[in-house]
Amino acid sequence: MRHCNAAAVSDRNYITPAILTLMKSLHSARALCVLLALPLVAVPPSFGWGSKGHKMINRLAAEALPTDMPAFMRTPEAIDEIEYLGPEPDRWRSRAEPELSAEQAPDHFIDMEFAERIGTLPRRRYDYIAALYAYAAAHPDQAQEMRPERVGFQPYITEEVWERLKSAMRDYRELSAQNQDTKPVQAAILFYAAWLGHYVGDGSQPLHTTIQYNGWTGPNPNGYTTDHTIHARFETDFVDANINAPDVQPLIAPLHPIGDEWDDYLAYLRHTNSLVEKVYQLDKDHGFDGAGTAEAKQFTAERLAAGASMLRDLYVAAWVKSAEPVPEWKPEAATPTNASASPASAVSIFRPPFPVGLKVPMLIYAPGPFFTKETRKEKVTGTVIVSLIVDKSGNPNDVHVVQGFGNDLDQKAVKAVQQYRFKPAAYQGQNVATEIQIKVNFRID
Repeated sequence: MRHCNAAAVSDRNYITPAILTLMKSLHSARALCVLLALPLVAVPPSFGWGSKGHKMINRLAAEALPTDMPAFMRTPEAIDEIEYLGPEPDRWRSRAEPELSAEQAPDHFIDMEFAERIGTLPRRRYDYIAALYAYAAAHPDQAQEMRPERVGFQPYITEEVWERLKSAMRDYRELSAQNQDTKPVQAAILFYAAWLGHYVGDGSQPLHTTIQYNGWTGPNPNGYTTDHTIHARFETDFVDANINAPDVQPLIAPLHPIGDEWDDYLAYLRHTNSLVEKVYQLDKDHGFDGAGTAEAKQFTAERLAAGASMLRDLYVAAWVKSAEPVPEWKPEAATPTNASASPASAVSIFRPPFPVGLKVPMLIYAPGPFFTKETRKEKVTGTVIVSLIVDKSGNPNDVHVVQGFGNDLDQKAVKAVQQYRFKPAAYQGQNVATEIQIKVNFRID
């Protein structure tokens, strides 16, 4: 939770320009405290693009669907539904439902400057949370700003809702093939499609990807605004007054097939994040004041079009991938729920916490990571934490970084660990596979 003088406010609640002007005109400390609370009581907080922006992104994405998508998604009624539900997650951020608001508020943003400290972002939400806490434990001076709810979950909710959409589309295919009623699953698909659109839209707004989300903080050599009004002025006030669908629709990109949806979406977020200073520079040039400037209008329309383009592409990807066969269940990927009560032969992989009596793997061969001349010159110092599964023969499998530098040294650590050999873990007299984490230390003096 971030704090604003006398009143604690939500991470992404904003003081409107009118309230800020009124606050500056008052001198009473008591009156100031009351006014600081007003955005939480009397003024609707500004989230995402605002209702108009989110509806615009959802409608334009739905209207741009290719003809090989299901016909029911392309009807005027379906497009109206997807449009209406675009702002839905913001409707869940009301003081009337405080627990719901607190739980899902971090889904709307990610502070990339903090998130990328942990290196490659893991694909799964709880692995990400664990990596953030591990980083905080190793850097106690940064622990507060690395709390998961402060860093944000934007790509995780997007991936999770996208998978819901893909799952519903798979059910639609199956019911259609069986000539069964598809109306219930059609309703689910439209809801998931609209819900997904909200977060994809958030991901196109640069101030949803940065610690500089509402007024510049820290060193400010370019003299950007520090007032806590830029967020709402840009994404809501300016859009409401100046941007309409005909400004955005011509800027929508041609259909771009999605490869790996996680990697493609992270690339989209990183590009959005690269435009943070552009927003501040446009604001400094009064681009978002009143009718704004031509450059500010073009930039804003491009950002909305980027959201609609990515959303349309994700819709198509969900439909295409819903036709793929569901991978067969593999017992070696199963996590035992009660390993301590199970015989060793009944468990494929033991994961922490290990049962009493399990002898953990013992490292017997560990070549160091290979260093290039450039690496030696930089005198790298630090640790990469690697997760792996040690099989029954003592060989490493599924080696991947859970905390690293975020550069090629992570891969050097992975390649080194792939050459490690272990005395395998043992349980109840049998060799067993175990999931462990190890540290690869880089130190060049």
